[in-house]
Amino acid sequence: MPQADTPLTDADLSALADRQQARFATARGLVSLRRYARHSEVVEAAVRSGNGRDRAALLTFHPEAYPLAPAWLAAIAEAAPETADHRRPSASMVSVRLIARMTPDHRNGIPRQSDGSVGWSIPGASARVWPDGRIELHGTTGPELTGRLEGSEWDHWKVAAVADAGLRLLCAPEARHLTSTGQPSGWHRSADRGQIGEGRERKGGQLYDGTTTARCSCGWSVTVPSQLGAREMATQHRREATGSAPA
Repeated sequence: MPQADTPLTDADLSALADRQQARFATARGLVSLRRYARHSEVVEAAVRSGNGRDRAALLTFHPEAYPLAPAWLAAIAEAAPETADHRRPSASMVSVRLIARMTPDHRNGIPRQSDGSVGWSIPGASARVWPDGRIELHGTTGPELTGRLEGSEWDHWKVAAVADAGLRLLCAPEARHLTSTGQPSGWHRSADRGQIGEGRERKGGQLYDGTTTARCSCGWSVTVPSQLGAREMATQHRREATGSAPA
């Protein structure tokens, strides 16, 4: 049996015996793994909250997902709240999709199912999250990552971080760099910002600020003076990150 200080990155879920339990170390704390049931290939994993006492998440892994388990569990441990009270998360599922990096833009709205869940797809993978903390991530080639986040301290930022981490493991290579371009800051009165701005001016003393931010699912972001410039920077980043030739 592995020692409790064995890094999670060294975990081999296929080596666990029937009903065996093992603990592995992450930068945030311990993760407990055990066989789900006798003679079953399903492995159950418990992630503790930051205080090391409360269970913040309970995940299940089938054999095809064993190789992905260490990375996803480490990400969940990193995002886990300091405490967990075993109630439903307080996260808004619509907000989860809005702030998740591994998601397309939202110009077509965010459809929500009658059970309150929200789902989205990217090349090679899809995600769905429920108000009760359930989360399911599916890869088109077969692997799936499923489980339940526990406790009302799971806000939409933390849930989005968990979904992002799983989708990044499952998605097609071209989906690891999903870029989006925001809206320009727009018209404003210079007095409202405490400074005299430069740019187009219209009646009423308003000035136009075209400052726009471009972002990528990998964490890259840049703010430039115009939306057109932001789009060009996003295209350039995607080209450099994926090694693709200019169109």
